[in-house]
Amino acid sequence: MDINKVEILPLYPNGTNSTFFTECCEAAICDDQPCCPVCGREVIGSEIESKHERHLYRWRSAYREDQKT
Repeated sequence: MDINKVEILPLYPNGTNSTFFTECCEAAICDDQPCCPVCGREVIGSEIESKHERHLYRWRSAYREDQKT
C-alpha cells in the first residue's frame, strides 16, 4: 500500500443537473478532473481513462451513496 496516495472521495449530485461536487471542499468538478480543484485530493473515478466511463462511474457512485442516507 502506498502511504503517499491520497484518499478517494465520493461525489454528490446537486439538484437535478449532472454537476458533481467534491465532499472535501464542496467544489464543482468536471469529468476530466481527477482531483479536487481546490485542495488537490484524488476523487473517486480518477483512475478511469475514458471521460464517459468516468462520468458514468461517478454518477452511479453518487446516487448509490445518496440512496444510503
